[in-house]
Amino acid sequence: MTVAGMDLLELLRLAGVEESVIATVRPDAPLLLQGLDSVDFPSFLEALQERYGCSIPDETAWKLRTLDDFAALLNARPDPAQAPTPTNRPESDDQGSTMQFDTETMQQLLVTAGLAATQAEALAPDTPLTGQGVPPAVLDALAGILAERFGAPPAVADLSRSGSLDDWSRFAQSHFDAETVKQAALARIVADETALPTGSPYVLDMLRPEDAPGVNRLFHCIYGDKYPVIDYYVPERLLALNRQKQVLTVVARLATGEIAGQTAFYRSSPPNPAVYEQGQLLVDHAYRNTSIAFRLLKRLEELSHAMDYAEAFFGEAVCTHLVTQKTAVRQNYSVCALELSLMPSGAYAKEGAAGRVTCLVCMRVDRDQPQPLFLPECYREPLTAILSGFTLARDVRFDLPETADVLQAEHSDLSCRTFDFAQVRRVQVATIGRDLPGRLDAIDAEATDQGLAVVQVYLSTGAPGVAFAVAELRRRGYILGGLLPRWFGPDGLMLQKLAVEPDYASVNLLTDQAKALLAHIRAERDAHHGRS
Repeated sequence: MTVAGMDLLELLRLAGVEESVIATVRPDAPLLLQGLDSVDFPSFLEALQERYGCSIPDETAWKLRTLDDFAALLNARPDPAQAPTPTNRPESDDQGSTMQFDTETMQQLLVTAGLAATQAEALAPDTPLTGQGVPPAVLDALAGILAERFGAPPAVADLSRSGSLDDWSRFAQSHFDAETVKQAALARIVADETALPTGSPYVLDMLRPEDAPGVNRLFHCIYGDKYPVIDYYVPERLLALNRQKQVLTVVARLATGEIAGQTAFYRSSPPNPAVYEQGQLLVDHAYRNTSIAFRLLKRLEELSHAMDYAEAFFGEAVCTHLVTQKTAVRQNYSVCALELSLMPSGAYAKEGAAGRVTCLVCMRVDRDQPQPLFLPECYREPLTAILSGFTLARDVRFDLPETADVLQAEHSDLSCRTFDFAQVRRVQVATIGRDLPGRLDAIDAEATDQGLAVVQVYLSTGAPGVAFAVAELRRRGYILGGLLPRWFGPDGLMLQKLAVEPDYASVNLLTDQAKALLAHIRAERDAHHGRS
């Protein structure tokens, strides 16, 4: 089947591109000049690879400028049945490909086996199920489900007689067979799959138990068998994730009960689980030319203000244009950080960028908590300016450089993640310990060996020692990036070290606050390199 550029518009929705941007996209014009940013473009690429079962090398992808370019590549490829299976993950998931048989999942499976939902929710995890009134027939049905759907062997007699919820979870997890789970789930979806009626009225609602199979069907409709996270093919697991608030699914439900669209909030990269991203915007083929996608996004915006367990939302705006920054302003997001040279130059070279591309980080804090905020005196001016954009309850303490004696911990609690394509490493320091200088030396040495362009270090600011850590980082050539409220629970102070010269001329900023932040960061970097 021939693919046209306009056929790919739905993939922009799957990638989370704003509906207002999609509405004006021309298939023959460069995407990066039409409002797509550093998150949108790679997310679109992943969605395209998942949809068409192909793999596009990075060096090829970034040479494709328009939707027509991507369509031409797809039309020129060999038989799709022989194309490589993609291994990229969709932008919207951090849960991994291994399904967890936790308490909530086993409770949902018991409901499928015939137990009342209220009884299942009330079960204690460490008490024998028979002692909590679960009928033997339900346990026999549970054993059958585990064998049929998840490849488990027959349950031993002791498990059926005296097993607790935890015992059943361990049994299922230890006999988990990923391929059996996936193939059985797909077979159930295909067996029940029917085309949706067109033009039916719909309502937007949070996920209900009866909606889960419809959401599973929608993932299959969009991704086929290529979605790498098994959870979204298994109704009980999807319900468990929603109960745990790992995922909050909003659906477009037809009057018949079928699901025509869905989107979700989900926990992702920030160490603080109360910071959510949004994504997973899927719309059935029969409803693509409707307002479902727009209304789902609007409903998510409304939901965000009712999520009393969510504290903040954040996003990155590529600085080659002002479109995303204008949207952030309209949504009451405030400037908090500037990520110099975050994206590789090839991503935007054809659009006029002479070097790597900078991104502006904006956040919205909906629910705050009073807390101390330890910051270095050397950054008083720019950090005070950032804080002025938020209404936060902070006991701010600007400290002069400290010695390691102020630190209570011997060992630093830190984690690293490297983004190979972007040549960027992010280091999250939850606890600043006396061993930090040595850990930083090792991180820098490895970054040099790997040829990384940027290293970002995020420091938790809730305890003394931040000024000590900043002094150590600056001594190694790090400069200010910004301050991200609620990043760890405590706020996060980000510093960055660049192995490349920033392309300041290509950095377009909308607000005076963003421009002042860039001026400070540039002056600090120039001073570090002996330039006035």
